Amino acid sequence: MKKLILIAILIVCLFLLSSCEMVSGNIEENIISPENKFPPVLGKWVIAEELEEKQIALKNDVNSNIGKEALFHKDAVVIGEHFTTKPSFKIKYVNARDYLLYKYKTFPGSIGVEQEEIEVITLLNDDKFFYELLRIDKDTMIINIEDKFYSMEKSVEEVSLEEIKRYINVERTKLRTLGEVEEESLVTGILLGVKTPFYDESNQRNSWKYKTIWINSENRKIASIYELDDLLLPRKNGFWIIDVKKDKAGNSIDGEITATPQFRLPEESPLDGGLNLIMEQSLSSQDRYSSSVISNILFVGNDYISVENIDLNRDSRRSLQIYAIDNIEERKPMTLSNLIGESGKEIFNEGARTVIPADSSVFPNETNIGLKRRNGYWIFYGRVNYKENEEELYKDFNIKAIPPKEMVSYDEIIIPWDAIKLAIPDAVDIFSSPNDEFIIVITSSHMIIYSIVDGAIINNPVAKVKIPYGSSVIMSEWASGRFVSLWENVVIKNGGVELEY
Repeated sequence: MKKLILIAILIVCLFLLSSCEMVSGNIEENIISPENKFPPVLGKWVIAEELEEKQIALKNDVNSNIGKEALFHKDAVVIGEHFTTKPSFKIKYVNARDYLLYKYKTFPGSIGVEQEEIEVITLLNDDKFFYELLRIDKDTMIINIEDKFYSMEKSVEEVSLEEIKRYINVERTKLRTLGEVEEESLVTGILLGVKTPFYDESNQRNSWKYKTIWINSENRKIASIYELDDLLLPRKNGFWIIDVKKDKAGNSIDGEITATPQFRLPEESPLDGGLNLIMEQSLSSQDRYSSSVISNILFVGNDYISVENIDLNRDSRRSLQIYAIDNIEERKPMTLSNLIGESGKEIFNEGARTVIPADSSVFPNETNIGLKRRNGYWIFYGRVNYKENEEELYKDFNIKAIPPKEMVSYDEIIIPWDAIKLAIPDAVDIFSSPNDEFIIVITSSHMIIYSIVDGAIINNPVAKVKIPYGSSVIMSEWASGRFVSLWENVVIKNGGVELEY
């Protein structure tokens, strides 16, 4: 009997401990990824009212979002005229004040949030950000649409997939009637991260500058091209700025790569101490990494960054590393096995054996890997460092593995590399839009944009942008549909300057 009582007490204690793990009192979010058979929100909802006026409305200005309906099902979601047939959901519980200030620069009271902690539902379309919902109670949510908050009220508990499909078909019919189906499918944008080498006179060494070029194309015509300093990276939780920290003279500081959410508050914002501490955490390696190391960024993606580290204290030893952006401050390099699975170690060693003599005492390090461009694609490559006559040397080798989708979301070209080189001998790289609308050919001095029709290049370029000699592309992120205008707004807000083309 005593044993039964002890077992019962133990079970109760374990239950209480597991319950406590679900509490999250600050912006360090507790994230749950529910299976789609149990989506966190269902039914039909109506956008009821705008909650916060960020700008003074013009006379007779009517908000077109009021009254629109949102339908949620595990296999499809419709919000107004936008829809997805590949939805997935993520839930996180956050401190309302910290989160709203941190991400949206607004206070809970201004949008009617009274709870200290709120549930945030992130809705993804084919694993890409779609919308974000704040749950107030079982019948009320808040949605952010183009920088405005709206309340949503539930009108029907559940909707069938057939009803949602009817909504989707109606929206498609509207576009077809307005003649916008072709145009909508050919609204494309790309953020290109560009690296340019230069000689740092003050430190007497080679260095690099980074910038982003935004290209917006509509129906095979360039709508706009912008340029901004640093690398503007779109991620699932918003835009981030990737850069190498600079001194007052604008020169790079050795070894300090930073990854900072662009929606963080300005340093002068009057916040309490706890939130200020969070805001000041740029993900740099100042206290953890030797200032004698120069970091050369080779690739930037949604979740990973590839760098070449040059250690000046070790005769400029050059090694490769790939880091997770979320943990870049830890400087913990990924192995090939971390990225592609258990076969990674053998694949790495197989490549290393091609450059290491059989009788060599050199041992390859599986973290000594990077990404680079070759013939229009991102590829893995490895490196072996060794010494010869007290001189630091290295040999690079090919890795017979394709970067996974988690690293490179889109990496295809509609026209073969050999055909591009035959038509444009100066080409050193090429990027092809996912909807086959256009290609971007990189030469030693220009980005040249060509329209594509029926799989062939239109002879005359639609735009040509001059870039400094020796520049290379280290980031390529594509947007389509409604996301193109949203991304362009972010580019402009972050200081983008429009270019002539």
